[in-house]
Amino acid sequence: MNRIAVVILILSIFSCKKDNSTNPDSSGGQNISMLIQPAQTDANYSSTDQSHYVVRNTKKHLNKLLLFIGGSYSIPQNYNLICDHGATIGLDVVSLSYPNDVAAAPLGTSSDQFIFDNYRDELCFGNQVSSQVSVNALNSITTRTTKLILFLKNTYPDQNWGQYLTSTNTLQWNKIIVSGHSQGSGHACYLGKKNLVDRAVMFSGPNDYSTFFNSPGNWLKQSGATPINKQFALLHTQDEIVPFSHQVANLRGLGLLSATQTPVLADNLTAPYSNARSLSLNISALSNHSSPIGANSKLPNIWTYLFTAE
Repeated sequence: MNRIAVVILILSIFSCKKDNSTNPDSSGGQNISMLIQPAQTDANYSSTDQSHYVVRNTKKHLNKLLLFIGGSYSIPQNYNLICDHGATIGLDVVSLSYPNDVAAAPLGTSSDQFIFDNYRDELCFGNQVSSQVSVNALNSITTRTTKLILFLKNTYPDQNWGQYLTSTNTLQWNKIIVSGHSQGSGHACYLGKKNLVDRAVMFSGPNDYSTFFNSPGNWLKQSGATPINKQFALLHTQDEIVPFSHQVANLRGLGLLSATQTPVLADNLTAPYSNARSLSLNISALSNHSSPIGANSKLPNIWTYLFTAE
């Protein structure tokens, strides 16, 4: 079993909720969660696809969508802890089902300087430009998200899902927090490069570091639509899947850290965490790579900060 598979096994240890579960929050509202198969949103999707995980609170509404994109080989329900917390603080939350069976980090050995650019572009938008994945527009992250939000808008008209779509039924990016873990953190960051999003929040990534060129992936160093002050990251200093030094180099390439900065260690801090946008952990965990989205009691306050801090 490879290291990524071990991490996914550990992820599966976290409790996963069943369709239509409810959980009370401190405001007196409830989190209502449901599983929606992609084929429910468009008959052209495979009936064997994993279900999207959707959760929202019955009373508290920030009128922002948290689009959460999981890591390699994961399923959307693996992220129920962080997604349920997002709903508790008032976000409408989608943990997306998408093609995720090709990991990002191993591509770093390639001599192709655009290998990460093309990989992200094809998975996010379905442009046929990558030799590493085969994802058409229908199965891209953007299209799968759009079709899911359209389905939610039409099926639950009283829940105001339509606020996340424009008048032409494209995504209203400025009302969307794009976030993800591992491979998904890179997709969230890339979507923030291409669209002006409410913010981008990255957990255990991005991991697009070229060991061939000893440099962050090309796209990380390019200017993008979302300002750097709307981008946040949480890493673990002892990450066993991707070296912490590579992740820090990527954040420097992105502009989230200066050449001399490292992420602020958050273990023994409280909000506002030195007002940093790049944080790290050194907590004990079954998987350090999965720890930023895990069950440690320190995490909910950190998540709230990352998703809501001005």
